[in-house]
Amino acid sequence: MNDTLYTYSGAIGFPECAPSIEDIAISLSREGRYAGAGLEFWPVALHTFVVCDMLPDELKLDGLLHDSPECITGDVPKPAKTEAISEFEEEILVSIYKSVDVRFPDQWMRDAIKREDRKALRGEVYTVGTSALRQFHERCFEAEDLVLKYHYKYDYYDMLSPRGAVQAEFVRRFHYYKRLL
Repeated sequence: MNDTLYTYSGAIGFPECAPSIEDIAISLSREGRYAGAGLEFWPVALHTFVVCDMLPDELKLDGLLHDSPECITGDVPKPAKTEAISEFEEEILVSIYKSVDVRFPDQWMRDAIKREDRKALRGEVYTVGTSALRQFHERCFEAEDLVLKYHYKYDYYDMLSPRGAVQAEFVRRFHYYKRLL
């Protein structure tokens, strides 16, 4: 596939180029989870902070980037996320890893990130996410505490402004986590 992707900072050729970390931070800070159907606005960027906080140091960068393709596709909830969307997101993720010169996570690492991702979801549905999912998920108090920490720490301006505190924290974490490798 050779096409153009459009990001906050402009058009980029894909797959030879990828969204920048700043583009990812801005988009994920503005992209609401649950297709906007949560109890509160909860952006993908804050979700990634929760995932990172539950991962060991060597996986924190991967946790931060695990939903980064959603800066292009948006957060498509299951079962609306088709196989084609999943495959495209995978292509974007590979391109992002290549652009930041970081090794792509192996299956063991991805499984570990997915476990914490699911725990974050369980924390979200009992705090800010859609309460309809409670019938399918048990509580995760560790994740709930982290969700509430970030929910109270940041306001809408912090999430929506391109120079907001959430975007700055995302970029800061990226550089910090990359140094941990």
